[in-house]
Amino acid sequence: MFTGIIESVSPITAIREAAGKRYLQIQRPALFDDIKIGSSIASDGICLTVLSLDESMFEVEIMAETLHKSTAGIWERRRLLNLERAMRAVGRWDGHIVQGHVDSVVKLKRIRNLGDTKYLYFNIIPGDGELMVPQGSIAINGVSLTIAELASDSFAVALISHTLENSNLALLNVGDPVNVEYDVIGKYIQSKGSQKQISQEWLYEQGF
Repeated sequence: MFTGIIESVSPITAIREAAGKRYLQIQRPALFDDIKIGSSIASDGICLTVLSLDESMFEVEIMAETLHKSTAGIWERRRLLNLERAMRAVGRWDGHIVQGHVDSVVKLKRIRNLGDTKYLYFNIIPGDGELMVPQGSIAINGVSLTIAELASDSFAVALISHTLENSNLALLNVGDPVNVEYDVIGKYIQSKGSQKQISQEWLYEQGF
């Protein structure tokens, strides 16, 4: 479980392929001094498990399904990834509940600057619009953001200077693909709402 608050932006230092899987070595941030084999790290919004590590790097495995469903299939050496360690039970939820499960890959359609705020506009995959609401939460490349504008075929998020300085979203160009994870509560409501009434008790049963 993650919050969508990026802790570090680090490059991929090595890539190797084996049996339909991809293994990445990622530069280990100095503040990741508590990770170990088996630790979960969200990398551009994808929950990955540490297989090995040393003081300078950690290695993760990406399965074929993840390569197909996310931007991981086009990652190359030196690509900068947004990184976040799994949320501690005693920590603060400064973002929103992020599972590290990519729902869709969308493309950046337009960039608009308004003062110190940058607005990024993305296309909506048919059917995914039902999972979004104005001012609702969404994770873009693992970054917890708020939907600032919502149309039938696109949505926009607003980036403050802190987000631009502490994530790889500032590097995006029009046409670039990004990983999207929709708010998990909205996904539960969509899948279960017609079968069972959504109540405070039901949400508690699901761990919210």
